[in-house]
Parts: sequence; structure tokens; C-alpha cells
Amino acid sequence: MKREGIEELPLYPETRACRRPTTEHILRLFSLAERHVLFASGATVRVFEPKFSPLQIQILQLLGVPLAQYRVDH
Repeated sequence: MKREGIEELPLYPETRACRRPTTEHILRLFSLAERHVLFASGATVRVFEPKFSPLQIQILQLLGVPLAQYRVDH
């Protein structure tokens, strides 16, 4: 956050500002991010990729985690 000049992020309940996020705040933000794979007869039929909010994308970028890590074909 400091490197990017960001003073706070809306990580508290009701999207209140947080100046010093903890690991718990970050993990909570991603707790519902899931990828689902639909199989039929042992073959992949469809992959449902996680949909990230703008805040989640911002956090991943700040942490240096590419969104491609969440794709099946990475």
C-alpha cells in the first residue's frame, strides 16, 4: 500500500476504511472466491472461474499475485 501511495482500503465491515490490513482481513475478503469444475464421465465439461470484485483485484495486484493463477489453463 505504501509503495502505491494507498493510505487505506475498505476492508472492514460495511466497507469501512482500514489503514493497516491484517492477514485475517485479506483472507476474509477471499473466503468466498471459488472455482468450480463440472465433470461428466470423467471429463471436464465446464469450468466456472471465480469472479473477483474490483477490491479483490486491487489486493491481488498489490500482493503481486497474477489473476492467471486462478485460471485452469495457467
